Amino acid sequence: MRRNKKNPWLMNIIWLAGLIVVIFGHDYLDKNVLWRLTTPDDRVLYAWLQFALPFLTGLYLSLVFVWSNFKMKDASLFFIVALPTLIIAVLHPVMTTFSLPLPEQLYWFVDALNKGQYLPLVAGITLIPSRS
Repeated sequence: MRRNKKNPWLMNIIWLAGLIVVIFGHDYLDKNVLWRLTTPDDRVLYAWLQFALPFLTGLYLSLVFVWSNFKMKDASLFFIVALPTLIIAVLHPVMTTFSLPLPEQLYWFVDALNKGQYLPLVAGITLIPSRS
């Protein structure tokens, strides 16, 4: 996909939406597909999927750097990717530690997005390049 040089904000919004799809897709595969493949007959397919899922997720995570051309101090990368993922990643332990009067849907959303521990990873990867 060609990078839209006029609007890096849009590219980062699209990437963040894709990250949410990746997280929910990985969770779906874990719950509905991978547990069925733990039988001895399916161990080869299971081993390959155990390799492929994190590898493909890593490739997707690297797209944010390709689209930003490794440009430091990218405000769109900070405000669209780093800051929201950091807030949602930190909100999970805060909601677990303290009883916050928040809607049940927000609890579910934050818990679902933090299942694979991708949000702290993304926040850590993007925070320094977006601000240095």
